[in-house]
Amino acid sequence: MRPPRISFAGGVYHVVTRCNNREFYFQDEEDFRMFLKILLKAKKIYKVRVFAYILTNNHIHLLIGTPEEANLSKFMQYVNGNFAKAYNKRHGRSGRFWGGRFYSTVIESDTQFFNTVIYIELNMLRCRAVDDPSEWRWSSYRAHALGADDPVLDLHELYLALGNTPEERQANYQEMVAERIMEKGLQREPVYTSGVILGGRTFVESLLDEYSKIVDYYKERQPREAGDSFSLRSFAPVPDG
Repeated sequence: MRPPRISFAGGVYHVVTRCNNREFYFQDEEDFRMFLKILLKAKKIYKVRVFAYILTNNHIHLLIGTPEEANLSKFMQYVNGNFAKAYNKRHGRSGRFWGGRFYSTVIESDTQFFNTVIYIELNMLRCRAVDDPSEWRWSSYRAHALGADDPVLDLHELYLALGNTPEERQANYQEMVAERIMEKGLQREPVYTSGVILGGRTFVESLLDEYSKIVDYYKERQPREAGDSFSLRSFAPVPDG
């Protein structure tokens, strides 16, 4: 059973959505460009922020902020629905494109922002599809690490605090990524894709307390330690590949 989705104004979410039956539907550059075009239009309509992303051939990772409204589901319905229609029209196909509803994990920015961004941007390196994350064009990594222009991406306040100039921020971010690879390697970490909340104990417990009053599912749920943080995990890990 999937848990009721947690969404609120001011939330930050790691979103994963994958192609039906994990098929490799993204076939060429135009498919990737088409998705980014729809993503850009959607973020303007729903006034959300995109802090990180990676598009692979069979699934998508997004780090989304909803600063004004609890509208994550409406935003993703727009993105997934419009892309599926455009893709099917372009390729002369019919039928389901996405494999069910999207997954989302609420992220505490102060403790988990960079961990989540880096985990997302290393996806194709983790899958051994590339030798360096900069080689994969359909990711926010090249904007964060190399200063590439990216109209889809919103630079988070924590990223901007990495330095006083773009060059300083990029260098510090590259160092942060290298340190994470040295420390944790490239193994998959289910905590980022198999839960509904990820952050410090106080953050997780406060959300549980709030939502247990209105949603029976969250009553009696307890956070679990997840390395240096806490997580409420409730469904099977989403494959990275």
